[in-house]
Amino acid sequence: MSETNARGLTEREFLSKYDPEKYEHPSVTVDTLIFTVDKGDEEDRLRILLIQRGDHPFLHKWAIPGRFVGMRESVDQAAARELKEKTGLNPEDIYLEQLYTWGDVDRDPRTRIISISYMALIPGEMFARGTRGNRDSTVPTGGNTQEPEKAAWYWVGIRAGSLRLWNEDGELTLEDLAFDHGRMIRLALERMKNKVFYTDIAFKLLPDKFTFSELQRLYEAILGEKLHAPNFRRDMEKWVEQTQEIHRPQRAGKPARYYRQKRG
Repeated sequence: MSETNARGLTEREFLSKYDPEKYEHPSVTVDTLIFTVDKGDEEDRLRILLIQRGDHPFLHKWAIPGRFVGMRESVDQAAARELKEKTGLNPEDIYLEQLYTWGDVDRDPRTRIISISYMALIPGEMFARGTRGNRDSTVPTGGNTQEPEKAAWYWVGIRAGSLRLWNEDGELTLEDLAFDHGRMIRLALERMKNKVFYTDIAFKLLPDKFTFSELQRLYEAILGEKLHAPNFRRDMEKWVEQTQEIHRPQRAGKPARYYRQKRG
């Protein structure tokens, strides 16, 4: 026999009478921070994908790719769907981590919206060169916007305590960002930085094989500081193993041994 509550209702009876409109309820979105690494001649830099909004609120401001969570999907599925839509990559091949829940009452002027932020880390080799920094590339909007949204890759970092976002077209300020997305980006960078020496998170931005120099440059990009090479090599001994393959640079330079992340 089914248990009844104080009103004498079974669970089936209670659910049949339940009115979901009785209480106000917020909308839920996911915002997916998509990072990759950009290799330079002298140093590597992190890049993040931003979308220029095509409708109110924050018309023409730059934002993290996001979407409303569907009634028949989990928040993880919504984040993965946004990642695939904006990059064309298979989410199963990408590192995707839930970061934080953003619930300030007035964070969105449309209505009460709670957002869950995710961080996706994509090796630069997974993108074709030439797609980065293209300020005029259009992306699916996922909504009824009045004009196409634009996507662009921005170099990103924290310098002297301030968030910096810039590319070949110029630099953004916090006033150029929509919603609370400046705070989201800063939190993601801090999370990455805090986890880099006790987890394998940095390797999610690398190809399967890499030189020690490439590994150090990536860590320096994440940490925002130069590292002492001998000390760094000792710190990495528990994480990497040497392969039999040799990297021979096309330009002048010494050949270097390839390494890979240790298995198991």
